[in-house]
Amino acid sequence: MLFSRVFDFVWEVGRLGRFEEWPVGPQDLAAFVLAVGAGFGVRTWGRANQFFNEVVVELSKVTWPLGKETVASSGVVAVLVSVAALILAVIDLIWAKMALGVFKF
Repeated sequence: MLFSRVFDFVWEVGRLGRFEEWPVGPQDLAAFVLAVGAGFGVRTWGRANQFFNEVVVELSKVTWPLGKETVASSGVVAVLVSVAALILAVIDLIWAKMALGVFKF
C-alpha cells in the first residue's frame, strides 16, 4: 500500500502518466530491477558464483529419464494415489459410521 503510494507520487511529480496507460506496472519494474541486481550480485560474488557453477556441473552429470519413462512413472503414481485415496475413503466411511453409532447412545 505504501509502496504503491510512493510510486504514484513519484510518477505524478515526474508527469510520467498514469500506470493504467503503461504496458507494465511499478511492481513489474521493481521486480525487474531486483532480478537484475540479484543476478549481478550473484555473478560478482565469488562464493555464490562458485556454488552455482558447481550446481551446473553436477546437474550435467545427471542421467535424466526419457519422456516415455516419465509418462509411465506418472501413470503408476496416479494409479497408486487413486488406490490409496479409495482405501482412505472406505476407512473414513467405516469410522464415520462407527462414530455415529457410538454417539447415538
